[in-house]
Amino acid sequence: MTAIESNVKTSLEMQHTFQDPAVPMIALPTRFTSHRVNRDQRMPKGGSIDLANLRGAGCVRHIWILFGQEVRLEINVDGAKKSQVDLPLRAFFGIMHNWEPYFVDNAAYTVLPNPEAKAKDPLIPGNPGYNLFLPIPFSESCRITLHVPPGHTAAAMVDWHRYDQGTPLTPYRLHTEHHLYQPSPPRGGFVKMANLDGEGFIAGVAVGYLQRDHSDMVFHTGGMTILLDGETNPHAIRGHNVEDDFGYSWGFNNYQSRWIGSPYHVNRSRTDQDGVFYRFFGPDPIAFRRSLSFRTGSRGDDMESVVYYYQVPESLVQSNVNEIGSSKLIPAEWQVTGLFPQANNWDIFQQSEFVERLPTGAWPDRLVFDNQTLSVTVLKSDHAWIDLQNVFFERDHTATPRAMIDHSAYARTNVKSDSKREASLRLAVDGWCLVWLNSEKVATLRHENGLETARIPVQLEKGSNELLVKTNNSNIPPNKRLWVINAAIEG
Repeated sequence: MTAIESNVKTSLEMQHTFQDPAVPMIALPTRFTSHRVNRDQRMPKGGSIDLANLRGAGCVRHIWILFGQEVRLEINVDGAKKSQVDLPLRAFFGIMHNWEPYFVDNAAYTVLPNPEAKAKDPLIPGNPGYNLFLPIPFSESCRITLHVPPGHTAAAMVDWHRYDQGTPLTPYRLHTEHHLYQPSPPRGGFVKMANLDGEGFIAGVAVGYLQRDHSDMVFHTGGMTILLDGETNPHAIRGHNVEDDFGYSWGFNNYQSRWIGSPYHVNRSRTDQDGVFYRFFGPDPIAFRRSLSFRTGSRGDDMESVVYYYQVPESLVQSNVNEIGSSKLIPAEWQVTGLFPQANNWDIFQQSEFVERLPTGAWPDRLVFDNQTLSVTVLKSDHAWIDLQNVFFERDHTATPRAMIDHSAYARTNVKSDSKREASLRLAVDGWCLVWLNSEKVATLRHENGLETARIPVQLEKGSNELLVKTNNSNIPPNKRLWVINAAIEG
C-alpha cells in the first residue's frame, strides 16, 4: 500500500467518528462495543480499590461514584509512569475546600446530593452521586482507583466503549492539575493553575475562593492570564476580572449552565464572600503546541483550583533554557525596575532615563538617582515569558490596576553565546519598546495592536551578552493591560 493509499484509508476510517459532546476536540469512533464495570464493596485494609482496570483500546464514557468523603481519585492511562489524574475526588468534581457537597451540573460532570434523605434519617451519610462525562480515551489500558480510609464501602459504575484492534484513536489523553493555596499570595501576586509542556488543549477550569482578605471584593484579583507557546510562537490570552472570566458581571450568582456557572456562592457582605466557579471550553478550547502557563491574580484568600486538559503524550519535551551552544537561547532570569510616568506619549517614552546610563552588570536591590528610588524585582523566565503586570499591580482597593497604566519600565538580562556570531533576537511585547544589546540600541518598536513578535538582527559576543528592554503598558485594546516580554535568541 502506498503512502497516498494509506492516508486515504485513514481518512475514510476517521470519517466514522463523532465529536464528544463535553469535549468537541475529542473525536471518537462510532464502532464499538458497550461495557460496564460495576463495583459495590468494602474497602480492603490497604484503603485502595480499582473501580476499573481495563485492557485494550477504548474510552470511558461515564463514571458514577457514590462514595466521596476523604477520597483520592487516581486515573492512569496506558501505563504512564505518573498517573494523569491524582487529586481529591471532591475537588475533581468541583467541590472545593472540602465543603459539604452541593449541586453541580455542567457538561463535564454532575454532582447530585440527597439532603432530603439525610434529613429524614441522620444515619444516612448523605454522600452524593458523582457523575463524570469527560471522555477518557486509552489505547492500551485504563486503571481508575479510589484511595480511602479502610472499612468504608465504595459503590461505582464505569461505562466504557471497547474498540476493535487497529481502530484509529485520538492521541489526546485526559489530565488534571490541582492546586490548594492556604492562603494564596497577597494582592498583587498571582497563583499558577497549570504549567505545561508539550501539545494539548485546556478543556476547563474550576476555582474555589474562601475569602480571607476583607479589604475588597474577592473577585478583584486582576483576572487570568494564559501565556502560550513561548518557546516557538508566543501568543497570549488575557482575562478581564475573575467574575468576567467566568462569564458573570459585577460579582457572582448561583447560576449554572453547560459551560459556565457558580454552583456554590455565599454572600455575607460585599467584602465577605466565598464561592466556586467553573468554565469549560467545549466550543472554544485553548490549544497549545509547545507550552502553556495558566495563572490568575491573588489577594491572600484560600484558593483551590483544578485545570482539566488533554495532552498528546509523545509531545512532552524538556525546556531548553539558556543552553550554551544551542540554536535557541532563552534568558533564565531578568531584573525589572520602574515605573516611569507619561509613557503614553511617544516622544516622552523615547526620552532617556537614568537606567539607560547605568554601567553594565547586575543591578542592586534598589536604584537611586537624585530624589528617585526604584525597587528592583527578579523574575524567573517562564517558557521564555516574564510578566510585568503583577510586579506593578496597584495595591489599593480598586478592581483593576490603574496606577501602572501609561507607565514604562525596564528589564535587563544576560544571554550567553559560545562564540561571536550573528543571530536574531525574537522579541514579543504588547506595547512600545526600545532595545539595547551590550549598550548598543538595536531596535525601536512602536505598535498598538496588542502582542506582536519582532525579529531583530543582532551581533552576539562570545560569553555574556546584556540585553536591556524598555517597554510601556497602555490601556489600548485588545489585551486589557497585558504586560509581558517574551525573548529568545535564534540562530
